[in-house]
Amino acid sequence: MRFCKTALCQALTLVGLIIIPPVLTAAPQNAAPKNDGAPGGTRLEEVRVLGTTTGYALDVNNLPFAMQGFGANDLSASALYSAVDVLEDKATSITTHAAQNNRLQPDIQYRGFVASPLLGLSQGLSVYQNGVRLNEAFGDTVNWDLMPASSVSKLEIIGGSNPAFGLNSIGGSLRLQTHTGFSKTGGSLAVTAGRFGARDYALQWGGRGNEWGAFVAIDAAEESGWRDYSDSEALSAYGALSWRGTASELDLFFNLADSRLKGNGAVPEALLSERRTAVFTHPDQTENRLAMSSLSFRRQFAQGRLDVTAFYRDLETVTFNGDGSEYEECGESDGESDEGEVEGTSVAYDGFLCGDNDAPILDNNGRWVSERFNAINNRSQRPQESYGITAQWTHDLTWAGTAHQLAVGVDGFRGDTRFRSTTEFAELTASRGTTTTDLFDADGDTLLNTERETWSIFLADHIEISPSLDAQAALRYHRTRVRGRDPSGQRPALEGNHRFEDVNASLGVLWRGGEAWSLYLNGQTAVRTPTPVELACSHPEAPCRLPNAFLADPPLDATEALSVELGVRGQLGVVNHYRLGVFSITVEDDIVFQTTGGVSSNQGFFQNATDTRRQGVEFELDIAFDTIQAYVRYSYLDATFEKPFFSSSPNNPSATQGVLSVNAGDRIPLSPRHNFKTGLLWQFAKRWNIGVDYRYQSGVYLRGDEANIDSPTRSAGVMDFHLRADINKHLFTELRLENAFDARYETFGLYGEADEVIENIDDETGRFLGPAAPRMWWLTLGVTW
Repeated sequence: MRFCKTALCQALTLVGLIIIPPVLTAAPQNAAPKNDGAPGGTRLEEVRVLGTTTGYALDVNNLPFAMQGFGANDLSASALYSAVDVLEDKATSITTHAAQNNRLQPDIQYRGFVASPLLGLSQGLSVYQNGVRLNEAFGDTVNWDLMPASSVSKLEIIGGSNPAFGLNSIGGSLRLQTHTGFSKTGGSLAVTAGRFGARDYALQWGGRGNEWGAFVAIDAAEESGWRDYSDSEALSAYGALSWRGTASELDLFFNLADSRLKGNGAVPEALLSERRTAVFTHPDQTENRLAMSSLSFRRQFAQGRLDVTAFYRDLETVTFNGDGSEYEECGESDGESDEGEVEGTSVAYDGFLCGDNDAPILDNNGRWVSERFNAINNRSQRPQESYGITAQWTHDLTWAGTAHQLAVGVDGFRGDTRFRSTTEFAELTASRGTTTTDLFDADGDTLLNTERETWSIFLADHIEISPSLDAQAALRYHRTRVRGRDPSGQRPALEGNHRFEDVNASLGVLWRGGEAWSLYLNGQTAVRTPTPVELACSHPEAPCRLPNAFLADPPLDATEALSVELGVRGQLGVVNHYRLGVFSITVEDDIVFQTTGGVSSNQGFFQNATDTRRQGVEFELDIAFDTIQAYVRYSYLDATFEKPFFSSSPNNPSATQGVLSVNAGDRIPLSPRHNFKTGLLWQFAKRWNIGVDYRYQSGVYLRGDEANIDSPTRSAGVMDFHLRADINKHLFTELRLENAFDARYETFGLYGEADEVIENIDDETGRFLGPAAPRMWWLTLGVTW
């Protein structure tokens, strides 16, 4: 595996190897810090006011909005390589889409809003790790393969359009807090073997002295994949160096990762019915190489606290997508032989590929392209550098007899992307793979450099009106600039300089009736500005291929969201947590991808098409007594378009001249109405426990069926089992059986042109479906010390 080849990556590794061992040997590793981590003084107090810098625990009972939290025990018991695996099993209103059919490339959907690694989706969730924004600068995408579970100590989901979390938090936010030597000591090594050649390895170790601590985690994953031609591998290294003083704390974090993932996506329905492991075309490979470092500093003063977070992130993404050709044979459009003049001589174009102007396409050598090239390889590279700083001051004061916790802060973010894409002519093999030829479309080379810069100022106040009544208000002003430049000078339409500014606010109240119940109510606003990829691909007369060619950039408007939520939560007896809530999130000028064609509907443009609304009901219940723990999660989601609009969907057979008329009230595709989860864990002996998890999800409309004309996918229920045995104090083993009854269902779908690649296929429906994984087993052996 090509791991740690950049100079920055190697430098970070060298720093860690030089600094961490001497620090740990300078003090006894088993020395317990005073006051749980603040030797010789006062531990930094827990602060309620939210901000992106917060790296400390939040007490859900003091928050006037919905929040779900998962600790290290949840992650280690339920997750494999990725930290987000636990969300599919236990998180309310969370579903996943098998768009890529790779376990490390899921589309995460929360309340109908998506955080995905794929370009082309309207991303609606923000993701933070130790206060650092993980949404990538180019398209707000989120690479879940770069977040191994072993380094995460806490994962939190915060609902609503909370302005405290900045841009893109229109549906909610995910916060990850990673381990330090003060949160986890000792070491562990776990090796997991699974079906379809899966292997996961996790090594972690943490230690601390009186003032210094360190934590290191190394994770690796590899598999042949349950789909054909889907072998993948990933490697990650994480380190934390921490210092704790009497009134100050300092953490330095390092992340290095290298992954090569193959996710061959949706397949025609007819092909899927023959063999569920089949792929349409291949390969579809994504490579990520990450080097990231961040610094978090906190200092407690007599009546306040200062939090500062700074980071640098270097990510390079390389894609290789083999697909059916979108070029036509000359004369195919009108059935007549085409010809033209070359140096004054009439020449027939038969046997060559022609473009939209009915002239032969030229390759990079200036030659006409033969019609035998019936496939293409879309290649792209996206080096992205981002860096930023956030500072927050929190102050406790009493005004007019009322206690306030006031927070004021400023943050800045900049992300630079150097994008390049090429289109290579290829031929399909017998397995519908593609060859490589080194012959490229002379007009298909795209260069785009983008800059994305955001500055914001935020103010928040948590007010204790009475012992049973709290209020929390927040205000954020932000200013964003997005610039695009074509360094080749061949596409001046890509040049652009866009500015966005807005003010967002929130207000919430919390009424406590003791431990048995508390009532919360809030109203919040947030904004999502168009990303560089959306601005570069927004002209209906110049559609682009994702994730490759960008041709023009007329302006798009920012997306505004308003969320309102009401709920009750508490605990009572063996019920250590319950929550019942209702929410409504309305989005104005929502940005959607309007497909104009392509074999798999990946050609099109972004547009402020309509307003949307996601509203629903959520219920959570956690029970614990004696040796049994149980949970129940249910959510009802009504995700609809709120204004009529015309949706471009040329591959949908129900479309009229390639267009669907969408009415207000039509459901947003890929948004399940019902989502139910339940589970039971029984410790039936001192060192043994057995558990069962069940989840049910109703069917969804396919992407490209915004008018809800076609039938949705099937509803499905899935059951998992797991058995763990602690053999002795240091050895453990775990057996997991996922999708135990081998349910066959699909969670993703769109429309395509299968007959462009496969002759004599029944392609009347045009449906391409993303099948969920079949029965999987995993066996883990581990040792701790």
